[in-house]
Amino acid sequence: MIEYYIDGSTKDHTIGVGIVRINEYGFIDKHHFKTEHINPTSNIAEGYALEKTFELIKENDIHKHEIINIYTDSLKIHQTLMYNENTEFNRGNFFVKQESNSYLQHLRSLYIALVSRNAQYPLYYCDKTKAPRPLIKIFFKDQAEDKKYLQEAHSLSRTYIKEKPVPIKVEYKAVKESNKWVIVKNNKDVVAENKRPIIALSDALKKIDAHTIQIKLCPQLETILKNTIKNRLSNESMKSAIKTIEDYKSLINL
Repeated sequence: MIEYYIDGSTKDHTIGVGIVRINEYGFIDKHHFKTEHINPTSNIAEGYALEKTFELIKENDIHKHEIINIYTDSLKIHQTLMYNENTEFNRGNFFVKQESNSYLQHLRSLYIALVSRNAQYPLYYCDKTKAPRPLIKIFFKDQAEDKKYLQEAHSLSRTYIKEKPVPIKVEYKAVKESNKWVIVKNNKDVVAENKRPIIALSDALKKIDAHTIQIKLCPQLETILKNTIKNRLSNESMKSAIKTIEDYKSLINL
């Protein structure tokens, strides 16, 4: 028997996966994966953990004559992908449950491929129960005999939270367009615009990533900023813009 204990987590736009694999000889492998998603949810994170597990199974285990158990703490994943335990199993009624969303439908198609198309033995006759079962079966966490591996998978799934963020350096360039100034980030993205370059710069600074460690201004912006006499400003918007720029002074490379 081969066992997989899996978990998925998400924070901001990052999804983390933790997988503990115990092979047929009792050796333990631990895996961590992470990816970005435009709108992650806990269900998507748990589903991604299952998808990475399928990849590991296909790579390492699918051609072995061993039953494969997957343990998840996601009741949604378990209920969606497993057949009705009260119904006698056969390949005709295995996948009768309605899909909850397109991603879970995608996961189910991967599951079908593993237990039916790519496996030599899609039905495995269990020596313990003397009954047929899928070669790969998904269990809810309550059915795991040793839950410490689920906890390890949970910790592995959150490894990305402990990683140090990559420091970010940005460069802002001021470009005059007809009656307005635009601030271009790293020579490609327009991040702010205003008829006053100082206000446009302050609006751009408000959008910087929290991990930014250095901001470089183009020569034109440097000149505009140095020639702005702060103590003679009467416009409230300009005063507010200068205050914002001052707040980021430690990051600006002048």
